[in-house]
Order: sequence, then C-alpha cells, then structure tokens
Amino acid sequence: MILDIRDKGAFNEGHLANSLSMPITTLPNHLDTLSKQHTYYIMSHSGRRARVIAEFLNKQAFDAVAVIGGMKAFRQINVA
Repeated sequence: MILDIRDKGAFNEGHLANSLSMPITTLPNHLDTLSKQHTYYIMSHSGRRARVIAEFLNKQAFDAVAVIGGMKAFRQINVA
C-alpha cells in the first residue's frame, strides 16, 4: 500500500493510483486507521520526509519503507 504523506494540494495535483493520502501533519493522529498487516511504501516529494516517517512507523511496529526519490523521481522516470 502506498501512503502519500504530501499535503492535500500536492496529492490532488498528482499521485500514484490507489495511493492513500495521509498528510504528514495529520498522520500521527490517524495511526489507528493503519493496519499492521500491510507493508506501507511512504511517498513524499523527494523522499526525505518519507525516510523520517518510515522510521517513525517502524518504531510503532508497522512495516514501512521509504520510497527513495519520492514523486520527484517518479515523475522524472515517467516523462516520455
């Protein structure tokens, strides 16, 4: 499952299909909506904040992986 931690505006401008929007500012208050049975791939703009959040979630016993390069890298790869 892809967990997009960018703000709603950035998410609405473009995101990966089926990703879940949970802005970094609200994430700590919504941990009860996440399942410890899933692996979460954390998406931010450049990947920097994703690493911080993945570490935070792992300390809370979630399986979380930061997407290195974030949406910035994804967009560069998908430019035809």
